[in-house]
Amino acid sequence: MNLRMKGILLMVASLLLAGTLAGCGSNEAPPSETGKPAASTDAKLDPVTLKIMFPGDPPANWSEVKGEMENRLAGSLNVKLNIVFIPWADVLQKRQVALSSAEDYDLIWDNNPVQNIAAGLYEPLDELIEKYGPEIQSNRSPQLLEANKVNGKLYAVPLEVNFIRPWTFVIRKDIREKLGIAPIKSYDDLIKFMYTVKEKVPEVTPFIPNGTEHVGVRLASMLDPKANLAPVLNYPGLYTKGNDGKVYNIFDDMDPMLMENFEQNHKFYKDGILAKDALLLKNGEFTKGKAAVSTFFDFGVNLGTRTGLEKSVPGATAEAFSLYDPGMKLSSTYKAGNYIAVPVVSKNKERAIQFVNWLNQKENYDLLAYGIKGKNWEEAGEDLYNPIQENPYAGIPFAWGWNPKLDRIDASLPEDVIKLNKWQRDPSHFTTDILSGFTFDPSLVSNEVAQLSNAGKEFYDPIVLGLVEPKEGLAKLKEITYENVKKIQTEYQKQLDAFLASKK
Repeated sequence: MNLRMKGILLMVASLLLAGTLAGCGSNEAPPSETGKPAASTDAKLDPVTLKIMFPGDPPANWSEVKGEMENRLAGSLNVKLNIVFIPWADVLQKRQVALSSAEDYDLIWDNNPVQNIAAGLYEPLDELIEKYGPEIQSNRSPQLLEANKVNGKLYAVPLEVNFIRPWTFVIRKDIREKLGIAPIKSYDDLIKFMYTVKEKVPEVTPFIPNGTEHVGVRLASMLDPKANLAPVLNYPGLYTKGNDGKVYNIFDDMDPMLMENFEQNHKFYKDGILAKDALLLKNGEFTKGKAAVSTFFDFGVNLGTRTGLEKSVPGATAEAFSLYDPGMKLSSTYKAGNYIAVPVVSKNKERAIQFVNWLNQKENYDLLAYGIKGKNWEEAGEDLYNPIQENPYAGIPFAWGWNPKLDRIDASLPEDVIKLNKWQRDPSHFTTDILSGFTFDPSLVSNEVAQLSNAGKEFYDPIVLGLVEPKEGLAKLKEITYENVKKIQTEYQKQLDAFLASKK
């Protein structure tokens, strides 16, 4: 962490501490042993409506689940919920507008809160969680909590059930069986399946990945797991490998597996395996029945994808093929992929954390994640559940409560998928990555980051998705971005070196 960011955070923390001391006369009651607020010496807690920002659309049966949540909350925290769902295409922009204009949100979902923390937009939560959040703490491993602090403080509750970022290929099982193809067991098998679909089921696009998320560095890393390749945030052209504490760029140090991946995707594109408009399409096309293969951030096929596909194409079924294996010895940074944060402008900070803690109690977590028991789901064991197919509820726990101790696994998934899910939720199965606990402050290269991001969308994404010949595309990309890539790489390495030195 550089001195500039430390100074910003120290100043913000000082201002927030003054505000906290000024508000010590709050009527909020301390937590009881169960994590619920203890009875106030005065009376029941004053009613509060919490305004919360979530990504995406409300799940089916949301109004019933929300009503049940509020019924339970009325008897404990005296909270009502004003949930604002923002479409995925708009959520990043609208979140920044809401934060910069000091809109009156009490909780906000964030997938990468570092810049908002540096800007002083999120409340430091350590004292609030210590006082009001025993279940927030107890349901998260020390590795998860420590790795997601910034400058030694926790500014957002990490929401994660996975100690790696799992993803999988999802396949149209009904098409595979119709074509008489055996279950997919290898990446080569998957390629053969996609080419057979191209030949014999021309009305379906063989492969529509979820943009560039899984077909670049992440795919290369799975095809060569010992290399330990990983993208550096979302900066095109930068990656790490070998857990050696070094940052590499694809112009000076192109990994052979990554280049092979670019070339394979270009062949897919020329052969009509990848959609011609691959830059615009995401894995939602699979749910609509328009793709034979896509990629998702899951092991197995999640409930929303299954039910969506069956609704779009009656009789269609899906299955998963993963390149992961529980025998792999992988490293983990223990960084979360989602967070829930309290904006500094919130007037209900204590109640917001009490509410997040309430969500981290088992019966309440079950409600937000799976819906109403007996109506939307049934228990299938301590860490398993069965969705009721006639009335499923695809909850959104990733946005406000996700944790590995309470989250259940769909018991209807294949046994190998259940095994993978259990494996990746146990921190002891992974070694600690050298980057664990490191947070890059991009403020000193903010212009370069912005320029690289824009150029990446225009020139790097087409390379990853195979739309252009790799060597030609890389030459053009280098001409436009090399200077910015090098500046970001240098600053990133400088901060990482300082972080590693501080740990010695």
